[in-house]
Amino acid sequence: MGRATILEISSCSVMVLGTIKGLLSEGELVRSAVLKHDPDIIAVHIGKEELEGLKAVVNGEVKNTYLSSYEKVYARKLSRFGEVQIPPPSLVESFHLSQELDIPVSYLDYGDKRYSSIYTEHVNGMTMIRQSLRLKRVNRKRFRSTSAEQFVTEWDEVSNKLGGYRRVEESREGRMASRIRKLSKRYERILAVVELERKPGIMADLMEHSLA
Repeated sequence: MGRATILEISSCSVMVLGTIKGLLSEGELVRSAVLKHDPDIIAVHIGKEELEGLKAVVNGEVKNTYLSSYEKVYARKLSRFGEVQIPPPSLVESFHLSQELDIPVSYLDYGDKRYSSIYTEHVNGMTMIRQSLRLKRVNRKRFRSTSAEQFVTEWDEVSNKLGGYRRVEESREGRMASRIRKLSKRYERILAVVELERKPGIMADLMEHSLA
């Protein structure tokens, strides 16, 4: 599956763009997609509160961005494929383009409260402990990927190996697909900026419901 896939949902043309979180070059990928697809709205793979946080960081209202231990390891290992920046350039560019071209930007993922509920449902205390203990092993792991695209897929398989975490990500995919369908009722052209590793699940959900 390529980085950008266009599908029709009712009378709406949706471009689903898979991006690599953190990689500097992804900003240009988003800009090219916007200029090509000319969307009425840009929808990004974060929740409502995260989107407000992104705006605050981009506008200089917030200086520090917190990274979890897993995110720090991810950023270090991804850096062999190019410069890495936080917040993710794909999201920052989406926000810049929304201001520059007067295109609204919206969220696709769960809000904080609902995400916490989903997380608690699937990830118990023992699973959290096991995930924490796996960090050293993940940090030492030699990833065989030869491209950034392969790396994020391999990383996803490793970091979400435990079933609870995998089910959380599957739930997020369903949520984002549902949100795209909801937006498609209001807009004629949508650019959905999603994480590349989540794109197959999102596309499968969208295709399944479009055929139903």
